[in-house]
Amino acid sequence: MLKRILLLFVLVSGYTQHCCGAESHESGKPLTLARALALTLEHSPELSAFSWDIRAAEARIIQARLIPNPEIGFEGENLNEVSSKSSNQMQNTLQLSQLIELGGKRKFRVREAQFDRESTRWDYQVKRLEVLKETSTAYIDVLAAQENVQLAEEGLAIAGAAVPAIQKRLEAGKASDVEMVRTNTAVASARIELEQAKRELQTARLNLAAQWGEKEAVFPAVMGNLDQVSKLPSLESLNAKLHRNPNVAKWTTEREKREATLNVVRAEAKPDLTFEAGPRVIQSHPVDVTFVAGFSIPLPLWNRNQGKIAEAEANVAKVADERAAAETKAYADLNEAYQTLARAAEEVRILRESVLPGAKSALGQITVGYSAGRFGQLDVLDAQKSYNETRTQYVKALADYHKAQAQIDALTALPVESPSPTEPVSKTYGNRNKKAPRNE
Repeated sequence: MLKRILLLFVLVSGYTQHCCGAESHESGKPLTLARALALTLEHSPELSAFSWDIRAAEARIIQARLIPNPEIGFEGENLNEVSSKSSNQMQNTLQLSQLIELGGKRKFRVREAQFDRESTRWDYQVKRLEVLKETSTAYIDVLAAQENVQLAEEGLAIAGAAVPAIQKRLEAGKASDVEMVRTNTAVASARIELEQAKRELQTARLNLAAQWGEKEAVFPAVMGNLDQVSKLPSLESLNAKLHRNPNVAKWTTEREKREATLNVVRAEAKPDLTFEAGPRVIQSHPVDVTFVAGFSIPLPLWNRNQGKIAEAEANVAKVADERAAAETKAYADLNEAYQTLARAAEEVRILRESVLPGAKSALGQITVGYSAGRFGQLDVLDAQKSYNETRTQYVKALADYHKAQAQIDALTALPVESPSPTEPVSKTYGNRNKKAPRNE
């Protein structure tokens, strides 16, 4: 079940609607990891927010493609001269002007917006893997909490089973009242541990349900086998997959986006042409109508957008350092997760092969020996405590192993393929009455 969480990432991304549509998460059936991941992809509030971000990026492309609006103006001269005998005749000019962008500004602006959309999609891929990893971790916590509740119940049963034996020994005069007090204390402690385990399970269940936006855990339990431990892959083979991690792979698109921004600010340094034309009415007898036209263009003497160009160039130059920092962090995170995985796997092996069998055997022998008078009650209580602690340690080691595996899978997972930044904008995004897209 927990063998390869990465495989589930890929499967769930393609069949989310099928999984959720076929079987509601309120059906009362035990929850599987695949189903938990599907619910998260479908209903996660964090991923839903990114759907709106992508929609906003699409809208920016639409805006970037628009050309400047024309302007209409009116100009009147000699408005106080109404006599036709005056040499200063009244003149009214209706003027229409249009800004004509030069230097490819619109093309570069659209290109920048397209890469901005692509960058937003990469951010979604990063968040998507992070959310799936958190769901897997929360799922493992529930699975481990269920095991701890079972262990606590067994511990209470073991402690309670000693009460009748102590009572018989007490009645036979072979035990003192102190032994009964110790036994009752052990039973009370076991009850406290069971109650604590149940509370921790409830907390873990709510944390898991919160991954898909629920405020209550309606599933009765989760299904899985913590005991399943796979052979460790080599660290070198995992390092070779880091280049496809979205946190690393996104920097190629980020550089192209910043280069597009640089092209935009360079184009803005080139002045635009404003063309003006319209009719002029001269209040003469008869009325004279003429057509006037002209143009204007700024003189780039002092402001040539030098500051913005320098800023954009600096942002492009620092991409290499930011990518190197992301790669370094990814390698460090992978190494840390791998060391945790290796440590937990070795701990599980030792506990499974020697410590657990030894603790169980010691408990059985001491319990039998206590009945025969070869061991004291403190020996029995100590053996019970050691056995319970060993089993709890075993469950924790298993949980650590699978959490580390989830971290490694998130770091080496293949991202969902992003469309080309030059693809046409969906009509859905162009209609503001449409709903935002659902989580991918």
